[in-house]
Amino acid sequence: MVAASALVLLAACGGDDDTPTVAGGQPSETTAPAATPTTAAGTATTAPAGTVLAVTVRGGQVVEGASRQRATLNQPVTIRVTSDAADQVHVHGYEKLVDVAPGRPAEVTFVANIPGVFEVELERTHRLLFTMEVR
Repeated sequence: MVAASALVLLAACGGDDDTPTVAGGQPSETTAPAATPTTAAGTATTAPAGTVLAVTVRGGQVVEGASRQRATLNQPVTIRVTSDAADQVHVHGYEKLVDVAPGRPAEVTFVANIPGVFEVELERTHRLLFTMEVR
């Protein structure tokens, strides 16, 4: 199942603009919170597995979160973005798109099975949120 998912992810990648690039800055790693998240209905959900890379955007600017964050190759990673404006979060290289809006954080979990450095941005405004280093 994991091998099939990896092949699908690799096949979905393409285009020169998604080629991993190396950017300056120090990597940062954030681990998953200890608390179990709940849904709007109040029922418990499973906490994200692996590494959580999180940022907060206010007024079009990143106000919380490192400019470069690290994920471990072949391990689960959850990207969580909180924003005061509606947009889409795009994880380059992995071709993940998820909507974000005020009061509705974006969250996407996947296995980081492609090594390199990838941009995570707000798609409509082209605002770089951070670079994700996978190694």
